[in-house]
Amino acid sequence: MPDSKVSRRTLFERGIGMAGAAGLVSLGAPPAAKASQYSYTPELSVFGASAENITASLDAAYNFLNTMMDAYATGSTIRLTQSYSDQQGLESTAFTYDNAVLIDAYLVRDESGDVSRAEVLGNGLLYAQQTNSYNDGRLFQAYFVNAPDPRGAYIQPAGAPFYFYGSSTGDMAWAGMALCHLYKQTKNSSYLNGATRLGNWIYTNAFSTTGAGGYTAGVDAGNNRLTYKSTEHNIDTFAFFTMLAAQTGSSFWTTRAQWAANLVAAMWNSTGGFFWTGTGNDGATINTSNVPEDVQTWSYLAFLNNSYAASLQWVTTNLMTIDNPQTINSKLTGNTRILGETYASLSLRELTPSESYDQPPDPNAVWLEGTAHTVAALLARGLPAERDPNTAADLATALLLLQNIATAQQLLGVGQTVGGASIPAGQGIVASSSVLNGGFGSSYYPNLHIGATGWAAIAAQIGNPFQLTLRI
Repeated sequence: MPDSKVSRRTLFERGIGMAGAAGLVSLGAPPAAKASQYSYTPELSVFGASAENITASLDAAYNFLNTMMDAYATGSTIRLTQSYSDQQGLESTAFTYDNAVLIDAYLVRDESGDVSRAEVLGNGLLYAQQTNSYNDGRLFQAYFVNAPDPRGAYIQPAGAPFYFYGSSTGDMAWAGMALCHLYKQTKNSSYLNGATRLGNWIYTNAFSTTGAGGYTAGVDAGNNRLTYKSTEHNIDTFAFFTMLAAQTGSSFWTTRAQWAANLVAAMWNSTGGFFWTGTGNDGATINTSNVPEDVQTWSYLAFLNNSYAASLQWVTTNLMTIDNPQTINSKLTGNTRILGETYASLSLRELTPSESYDQPPDPNAVWLEGTAHTVAALLARGLPAERDPNTAADLATALLLLQNIATAQQLLGVGQTVGGASIPAGQGIVASSSVLNGGFGSSYYPNLHIGATGWAAIAAQIGNPFQLTLRI
């Protein structure tokens, strides 16, 4: 079980001292435990009268995550988890990033069996690393997980028709953070060894001295170096290398983490109060074409620096949207209305006649995973009273967004399947409320997604994957 001084301490001990702020904070004695798998915890009491509904939503979310994880194999069988429902059209693809999020979601809850599930997935990442054809510590972007390989592991490289053989810096950092969290929880040195190999791969293959420094984006499917720099990847790398410094005691990881922080700082637009997405292929010229949500919220979760806190206002002001049946190309019907974050600034525009997509996107579509990022960041800023005076507003916005995520959970993704088997309605969370154009050449769809569901579970339990404690 987690250290009670870290994860189970009361809000009073956290120094909130704001009884009734926005009607959300409850500092009184907790009510009796519900019939739910959860016991009532102080983390949930921050949501006051809404805590019971949030608990029910969490129970359903974990049932979905378990269903996805056990779609092709169960128990201790080494495996990874299919990322999306079958309706996404990606067969049994399990993205490395999504599985890292899933590990964190299990470790944040830490109820019966959760750590064991996280270990199975962590062992899956280690297996994929150890059997990688390059044998240099990397992981591929994704794997097929519907059938065993010759050794019985449900992990095989995702070849035709997708060829997910690339290795991005961000994906490697997320896998590394998940392994660091597992090492902290279990003290199994194999997880730290695997994380260290991933860290060395990033440093060897992505370290850059051009422009503001930092790390480039990794390699593509043909093992060609990607020379642009992503602010998001460098946020991930900073957090990951900081964890390695703490767990190995090696100061050079702190130096390497600072190298990533230098790039992030250079992407700060102090006038606009947000971070640019990164650089062009020269590794120096700032890319100003599209401003994404995750860079704004993840930067706060990683650095906990109020000098950059304006990025949270920028997100809730500029990327907040409402999807409803009357918006262009909306997939919603009836009286359904979903409020939340979009993916990036270009997601909000209507397409020009010259642009075409397999399905026309809705400029008001809500990105549910990004909405959960925002919840986590607002709670990270709002809960410790000494960090920001606007606690009540942050908590109120976080609760509003959680309620909209729960609405999407209850109503969307009905009738979808994994491995051909039905997924019970009302459990998982779709990637987006309608078809969403990310503005970077990719789209999101209203299909059930372990990444969106995992992030919602983490955020609702006041988790922070960018910190070694996994808690705010």
